[in-house]
Amino acid sequence: MEFTLVSGRFTAKETEELLTKLVRVKTDFHIEKIDKHNYSEEDIKHSERRIKELEETLRKAINIIQNHKHVALHAKMSVEYVPDYINA
Repeated sequence: MEFTLVSGRFTAKETEELLTKLVRVKTDFHIEKIDKHNYSEEDIKHSERRIKELEETLRKAINIIQNHKHVALHAKMSVEYVPDYINA
């Protein structure tokens, strides 16, 4: 199943705000995983790396966005069934 999460033209400020909020949701997800679950050290390190990657990518995107008045932003999500997958 696929669906469109974002599709449109936004001001640079709106784009920055929207991207920041989307990244915050994902980083909060990783922080919650670290804080509330008994994951392995490897899983925790993965989440920490992913948070840093997301924050760095957001910084780079904001630097580019700030050089423009309007920005087109498109994001699609794909949801797939993964049989016998265990994430613990």
